[in-house]
Amino acid sequence: MKKQILSLVFAVLVCVGFAGLMAPKTAMAADAIGFVNVNRLLASHPDFQSARAAIGLEQQNAQKEFQSKAATLDDKGKRALDRTLTERIAKREKELMDPIQKKILAAVKKVAGSQGINTVLDENAVITGGKDLTQDVIAAYSK
Repeated sequence: MKKQILSLVFAVLVCVGFAGLMAPKTAMAADAIGFVNVNRLLASHPDFQSARAAIGLEQQNAQKEFQSKAATLDDKGKRALDRTLTERIAKREKELMDPIQKKILAAVKKVAGSQGINTVLDENAVITGGKDLTQDVIAAYSK
């Protein structure tokens, strides 16, 4: 889950903040900066809870499968089974979380653009200043 959050933060920084890198130095001083609470954006997304539940179910099924098969396997076989099950869980998590992340990123871009903000950061990266866009982004993807 942290991996998805970090990739979302990175995507936001790259996609929305890239324009700031291309601007002349004088324009950079006037850049409008916004920030979002990425964890709150994820938790508030309408599809997030069901995705989390599906991932949890996948983890439980993998654990049951491992327990049922592990007794007949040597250490090498257990490691291979664990690797296979872990990859299956990661693939399922990616299938479920990628569409959510894309919707959130699109909403961040839309809100930032409509408010004249060209750089959006995670709120943990902001010490002072900036505009909190979190609630506006939640409203944008909740429509």
